Order: sequence, then structure tokens, then C-alpha cells
Amino acid sequence: MKEFAKYIGVIVMLIGVAFLVIPFLMGTTTNNNLIIGMVLIINGMLGHIFINNMKKGSTISNILWAIFLFIVPFVIYFFAKKSAYSEEEFAAYN
Repeated sequence: MKEFAKYIGVIVMLIGVAFLVIPFLMGTTTNNNLIIGMVLIINGMLGHIFINNMKKGSTISNILWAIFLFIVPFVIYFFAKKSAYSEEEFAAYN
């Protein structure tokens, strides 16, 4: 189990690659598949770096890693969504 824990980031990255490859081979690629695959690959890469960082780390560094692994992707996508659509388009769907 200890060896498995070292490579969980790589496994998450491979799941992200599967989210990209399988729809491509089936010819049903959508933006949702691309976004999920990208998020899993980036999160897996950052998670792999975090897990294999041999320094103990302080509370502040752990908080920064939590921000990079979870909050930053949300904020990036939130502002991308805000810039992609106008208020009228939001109002049409809500």
C-alpha cells in the first residue's frame, strides 16, 4: 500500500489521459471530456509533486498546496466562464 500511495498522482494523470483518449477513439469528443481530462492531468501532476516532496512542510506550505490543488483550478475556470459569457447569456439559462 505504501508503494501505491507514492504513485497515486501518476494514476490520477493516467485516468485523465483515459478521459482524453477514449472519447477521441470513439469520435465523441466534447468540451466536458477535455476539461475533465485536463483537470485530472494537472491535479495529478501537482499531487505527485506534493506527495513525493520529502520535506516535512509547515502548516503554511500545506495550505498553499491545498490552494494549488483545489481552489486555484476553480477560480481559473470561474473567471474564464465569466469572461466567456455575458450577463444576458447567464440570464437566459437561469
